[in-house]
Amino acid sequence: MIRLLQKSRSLRTRNHPTTPGTTYPFIRQKLLAIGMLALTIPFIYGFTNMNEEGMGRLIIKISNVSKDRGIIWIGLYDSADTYLIKEKSILKKIDVSQKGYHEMVVDSLPYGTYAMALFHDVNANGEMDRNLLGIPSEPYAFSKKPKSKWRLPKFDEVKFDFAQDVQEIDTKLKKWWD
Repeated sequence: MIRLLQKSRSLRTRNHPTTPGTTYPFIRQKLLAIGMLALTIPFIYGFTNMNEEGMGRLIIKISNVSKDRGIIWIGLYDSADTYLIKEKSILKKIDVSQKGYHEMVVDSLPYGTYAMALFHDVNANGEMDRNLLGIPSEPYAFSKKPKSKWRLPKFDEVKFDFAQDVQEIDTKLKKWWD
């Protein structure tokens, strides 16, 4: 009787698919392939979208460029603490060779709240020129029209929300006396 039990136990374990040492290669290969695919797809998907998540393209459209020389300097500021501090801005420039309309594209800009200040450095000296009273003598613009031209606008007056894959902002250069 004991011999019969031992013999029946050995027959059951020899052909049972869950017993170590049994070979069902097609099942094992399929399970391995499905498992690898299930692990790989999210991993690859996460890396391909890593740079795109939370970032977009800002297209800055500048009109009313009155001179065909110089440089348009554009500063993007992400907080009131960094506003109008050149070293803390995202600084871009456009070499001007024609009057009228110019465009600047800022790729991979993180979503957030920004303020933009720009000016047309007609003589290309790298500074906003001013007259004896401190009034700007070169054309300038902000992301929104300031409430007063008698002082520099505050961050909150000219800020805009950037939260789209592609967003355009239109601005028009003007002189102080315009």
